[in-house]
Amino acid sequence: MKRKSKIILSAAVALTLTGCATGAPDTMLLQQGTVNVLGLASTDELTLSNIQKGEANALGSSNVVFDAVTAKGRKFSCQTLMMPSLNPLDKPTYGEFKCQPK
Repeated sequence: MKRKSKIILSAAVALTLTGCATGAPDTMLLQQGTVNVLGLASTDELTLSNIQKGEANALGSSNVVFDAVTAKGRKFSCQTLMMPSLNPLDKPTYGEFKCQPK
């Protein structure tokens, strides 16, 4: 009986901690958001590099910084806020895209 309760408790703790994990940034979603901010026609016109996720704050969101280069050679330093979903099965969302020319 004690073993069964330990297994159930372990599973509950594991599921709770899984909800806190946000994983690596989704490059495609970053690219789509950056294209919208820069006013480009499609994601084919943009290349992202040097993607770095910062430390998570108390709510689980974290800043993501990256470099963007357009097809015409314009370079930008960009950042966004990555926010985890309340549902651990959903992907995180991104908001507040900001890009500055380099």
